[in-house]
Amino acid sequence: MKKKPLPVIRNLEPQRSELNTLLELYQNKRYEDAEKLALILTGKFQTHPFGWKVLGAILNQTGRLSEGLIACQKSVELAPENAEAHYNLGVTLKELGRLEEAEEIYKKAIMLKPNYILAQFNLANMLKELDRLEESEEIYKKVIVLKPDFHDAYNNLGNTLQELSRLEEAEEIYKKVIVLKPDFHDAYNNLGITLKELSKLEEAEEIYSKAINLKPSFAKALLNRGQLLFDKGEFEAALSDFDLCNTESSRACSLSCLYAIGRIEDIYKRIEADYQIDSENLRVAAIASFISEREKKDTAHNFCKNPLEFIHFSNISNHLEDSNLFIEQVIGELRNVKTIWEPYNKTTLKGFQSKINLFENPLEKMSYLKSIIINELDLYHSRFKNESCSYIQKWPFKKNLFGWHVILKQQGNQKVHIHPSGWLSGVIYLKVVPSLGKDEGSIEFGLSGKRYSHVDSPKIIHQPKLGDIVFFPSSLHHRTIPFNTDTDRIIVSFDLMPKGNQKQGYESN
Repeated sequence: MKKKPLPVIRNLEPQRSELNTLLELYQNKRYEDAEKLALILTGKFQTHPFGWKVLGAILNQTGRLSEGLIACQKSVELAPENAEAHYNLGVTLKELGRLEEAEEIYKKAIMLKPNYILAQFNLANMLKELDRLEESEEIYKKVIVLKPDFHDAYNNLGNTLQELSRLEEAEEIYKKVIVLKPDFHDAYNNLGITLKELSKLEEAEEIYSKAINLKPSFAKALLNRGQLLFDKGEFEAALSDFDLCNTESSRACSLSCLYAIGRIEDIYKRIEADYQIDSENLRVAAIASFISEREKKDTAHNFCKNPLEFIHFSNISNHLEDSNLFIEQVIGELRNVKTIWEPYNKTTLKGFQSKINLFENPLEKMSYLKSIIINELDLYHSRFKNESCSYIQKWPFKKNLFGWHVILKQQGNQKVHIHPSGWLSGVIYLKVVPSLGKDEGSIEFGLSGKRYSHVDSPKIIHQPKLGDIVFFPSSLHHRTIPFNTDTDRIIVSFDLMPKGNQKQGYESN
């Protein structure tokens, strides 16, 4: 008996009411209900793009990016001329770290819809993250023309101008933000930072106070006002602000205040009381080492009590026969890496610095340099493996390295700083300058920080030779001594990052 052919199932359009219900559920953040309806609609109407577009957005909002990517790609495939579908795909790709693809998709969305404000805003934000500041500035300005009351765009433009060191322009932009949105506490804080950089300290303090009045628990503004008060010598007031923050940074700043006031026993008590939450807080570790040495009495902090004893010296020549040729080749590769002159919020003065991670997808010579560092790290740990401090006992055996390079010019230097997001830090010297009998161009290690110091605190000064490799705990303060020779001093620096943290970070403390 001949079988009857199966009936053809036509892919009918969903009802407008169904689409409206789906959109309403999503907009009201009822993601679970919205997802259920989106799955029903994409199952029944597989070639209709709207259900896929909303499903992708829901999956992204709930953190399921890989699933969201599939839905967003399906939406773009079914509606190649739909700007919103491309925008959702761009958001997903950006969150997945696929930035080049995200940039291309955002630009496609803008091409399809030239006045697409949200796509332009997100593209500008991403370009800013990539340190393509001039490009992001241009797009933020376009967004503001399209939407003159878009206070977030103004605020981010201000941040971009701040990073470009165009502080007077940033000041004016932040003031416009505050006019547009008088309760925007972030804008007040950003304006305060800019005013402080412009040495308008009284205005900065007043603006920080306005931010705190708007949001009494605003940790960033409290920390910034506290640091300003500390620098004015108003230590009790600064301590009050720092104590209200209760962050890793503020707890270390509170200890600095107590030292300035002379309340040494309170420092010991606080370190002991907070040790469980601050056991890997390198800002606290740094001041704990300073206090221990000054008072000749250990604190409860056990990250690295005597960091000066954990400095390690080696040289590239220990790993290669022709190290000079290798160093020239590394410098050649670095010429293609973008650098920034005196980057904002860093300690480099009279010099250029890169921001990308040199050890992520490295070129040939940089990859070999990474292997040299890893070999030296193994030797370093073997040398100190019997030490009881947590710096060694909790050693991060996964070799997550974040590297950058610095080119200092005549009179170049780096201010005293630590690397609070690292574990171990290192420097490799690719070009050095003569000391001229005055330690010029040397690296100086010490226990004194920006807000706590003593003339008798111990120091170690190392005059580097070409190819030198220097390792040290990331909690150890160090600086570069300025030099007068008219030549470049070139280094590659890196942090061994704990727990997979891959963000570069160092600061004066």
